[in-house]
Amino acid sequence: MTAPRILDRRLAWESPFVRVVEKDVDLGGRRGVETFWSLRTGGYAAILAVTPDLQIPLVRQYRPAVETNVLELPSGAIDSGETPEVAARRELLEETGCEAGELVLLGQLHVDSGRLETQQWGFFAPDVRVVNEHLTGEEDLELTFVTLGELKDLLIGGEFNVALHVAMIGLAVLSGRLTL
Repeated sequence: MTAPRILDRRLAWESPFVRVVEKDVDLGGRRGVETFWSLRTGGYAAILAVTPDLQIPLVRQYRPAVETNVLELPSGAIDSGETPEVAARRELLEETGCEAGELVLLGQLHVDSGRLETQQWGFFAPDVRVVNEHLTGEEDLELTFVTLGELKDLLIGGEFNVALHVAMIGLAVLSGRLTL
């Protein structure tokens, strides 16, 4: 079996936030050469944070792509020149007013390997503290702090359902950093 290889890559369309990339791929065998399209956006950083009293900050905000309010971990785009860790710290402070000490990389995750080139870096912050009661980010969001038991209920009940954020919690549990 021959390994697939990219024969050509073209920019099909772009905006300030997303690029559509057209790729001719030699899949070998019976499939031969096929054309695929993928979306390229900048990377994202998300952070699973825990306060000393075992509270987890979550944010709820309207997401036009899915046309509903979504409960999720603090997260956002990695700005030009920023590292994923710096972006995670910035997003945590902007969206929750919390500051992280130690940050542990849980993983660099593919958002959707079938259509998106986007990567999300997931971090765990085991000991965050609230340093600002007034949120500094530009988004209109609702901040809530939940206990570990409440987080488990939100996961099981399907209210907390952003797949990558669920995966980050799973990675934190499997690595022994969090117990639900």
